[in-house]
Amino acid sequence: MARVAQVLSAIGSHGTVGARLLDLSRATGIARPTVHRLLQELQDVGYVQQLESKRYALGAALFHLGAAAPSPVRDLAAVRRAAQKLSDACGDTVYVAMWQFGAAHYIVRTEGAFPIRAQSVNVGDTIPLTSSYNGLILLAQLDGDAREQHLAHLEHDQPDAWRTTSLAEHEQALRVALAQIDADGYVYGTDVVMPGLAGIALPVPSSTGRPIAAVSISGLESRLPAEREPELLTLLRATADEIARFID
Repeated sequence: MARVAQVLSAIGSHGTVGARLLDLSRATGIARPTVHRLLQELQDVGYVQQLESKRYALGAALFHLGAAAPSPVRDLAAVRRAAQKLSDACGDTVYVAMWQFGAAHYIVRTEGAFPIRAQSVNVGDTIPLTSSYNGLILLAQLDGDAREQHLAHLEHDQPDAWRTTSLAEHEQALRVALAQIDADGYVYGTDVVMPGLAGIALPVPSSTGRPIAAVSISGLESRLPAEREPELLTLLRATADEIARFID
């Protein structure tokens, strides 16, 4: 069962683009013939499907199984209180999002006292990983091939606000942000997911080592100048640690 769990987890890390047999063997440390056998058994029960690309992705049967499982958010009200505390401290909008089917699903948005807000996402929205600061944090948790597949769909996932800017320029901004996450564990910048929008985001710690949630502060460019970065990062890290207490 442990090896089955390893294989399913490795497939899940590649999202909807799927993983090659070689990828799964490398990620799990399990010999390819054994991985292949496990994949065949998982396909037989619908937990895994083989795509036209010959890659393996999670199967529809897991959706129904997952729907019967408890939510990883044990106390949404407590998560909301932690986010509101951060909004009160920084004065801006705070978002909490979770990984859901290869996208970022927003579960909390709280507002600070600053009267002009950049509200680009609503609670309940599920948007591409390339379309928000929290999404980029979740995207950075994926393997290289899976990241590239998401970036390859940027032409279709690009928010309307970027339509007047070249696709190459937008993609470069996202790659710079992903490099910052790889190096520093968080992203802080302007004009990354939307022109004129600034944000800072980092993952919510997870006991599994692969975060499934992220928290961010967003606002107008003038609200998040570089000199605020140390202060906001300290506040954000404390909030992420607090939220982690209520998300499995």
